[in-house]
Amino acid sequence: MAEIKLSDLPLMTEEEFTANDRFVMVNDGDGAALTKTVFQSWISNNIQGEQGIQGVAGRDGKDGLNGIDGKDGADGLSAYQIAVNQGFIGTQAQWVSSLKGAKGDKGLDGFNGWSPSLRLVPRGSDVVLQLYDWVGGTGTKPALLGYIGATGIVSNIANANNVKGNQGLQGEQGIQGEKGEAGIDGRTVESIKFNSDLSVTVKYTDGSTVTSGAPPVQYGWGTYKDGQYSDISTLNISINTEQVLPNNATTIIENMPTSYPTFYDKVAQKYILNDNDGFFSVKVRFKVTPSNQPSTINLNMSKATTDVPFSEDRSLRGDNRIQEMSFNTVIYGDAALSSNGLTIRVKTFDRAVSIYNIEVTIAKLI
Repeated sequence: MAEIKLSDLPLMTEEEFTANDRFVMVNDGDGAALTKTVFQSWISNNIQGEQGIQGVAGRDGKDGLNGIDGKDGADGLSAYQIAVNQGFIGTQAQWVSSLKGAKGDKGLDGFNGWSPSLRLVPRGSDVVLQLYDWVGGTGTKPALLGYIGATGIVSNIANANNVKGNQGLQGEQGIQGEKGEAGIDGRTVESIKFNSDLSVTVKYTDGSTVTSGAPPVQYGWGTYKDGQYSDISTLNISINTEQVLPNNATTIIENMPTSYPTFYDKVAQKYILNDNDGFFSVKVRFKVTPSNQPSTINLNMSKATTDVPFSEDRSLRGDNRIQEMSFNTVIYGDAALSSNGLTIRVKTFDRAVSIYNIEVTIAKLI
C-alpha cells in the first residue's frame, strides 16, 4: 500500500469546507468519513489546547432593580391556643389563672422597726464594720450581733469584709500662707510655791500666776462614836455569847482619802476597806461596867471568810471598877475585805458583860 505524507495532502480553508465535504480519519487501520459538524464535535471533545492568557476583566454590571415585597404571612397561634391544642380545657381567663404558681414558704419575721447600730473597728491594718446594737424598735430587741461579712453577719472578726479604702494620691502642695504678725514677748517662771493641799502655784515674770489642782489624797481617817449605849443605858451581853459590836455612829469625824465617801456603813454594821492594795489601822475602844467577878472577853474582826485577820482575849479584873478596853491592829487590804467589809464582834465566856461608850477609828495609811 502506498504511503501519503501529510505534507502532500491538499489544504482548504474553513470557508471552503462545505456540508457536503467529508473528513477522512484513520484509527488503527479503520477509516471513517466525518461531516463538518461531526468533525468539529470530535475536535471539541478530544482535542484541548494549552491554557490561554488571562483575559481582561469585564466591567461591573449595573445594580438590578429591588424585588417586590413578599406577602404577609399567616398569624401564628397564641399561647392559649397552643395550650388548647396540647389538651387544656377551659376559657382563656381560666388558662391565665392556671399560670399562678403554688403559694411560697412563709418569709422571715421582720425586725419591728429596729435599726442596726454600726461602728468601724480595727483589725490589724484593716478596718471592718461591727453591728453592736439595735435601736428604735418595739418589742424584743434582735439578738443578732457580729461583723459584716461577705455572707452576711459573721461572729468571727477574721471573716469580716475589709472596708478600708486604698491609700489616696498625695494632694498638690498648697499655696504658702502669708507671713504672720510678730508674737508677743515670752514670759519666764519667777517662782514656784507648794501649797498645803499639795497643789503647786507658779508665778511668772509678767505677774500672772497659775495654780494646779490638788493631787488625789491616798490616806485619811474616820472616827465613829456610838450614841446609843452609855453608863446609864449599857449594852448587856449574855454569858457565853458572841454578837456584832453595835455602833449607830451618832458622832462622825472624817478626813477621807479621795474616792472614799466613808469608812462605815451603819446600816450593815460593817467597816468599808475597799482597796486591795491598801494598809489600814483599826482601833476599837469601849468601857466595861464594874464587877467583882473576874472573867475574859474576846474581840475579833472578820471579813466574812474563814480568814480572821484579828482576834484577841482580854482579862476582866473583877475589882468592882470601870475597866476601859482598847484594841489596836493593822490590816492589809485584799479582794475579800473590799467585797465583804470588816465586821467587829465581842464574845463573853463565864459571865455576862455590860459595855458602853463604843468608838471605832479607821485610818488608811497607804
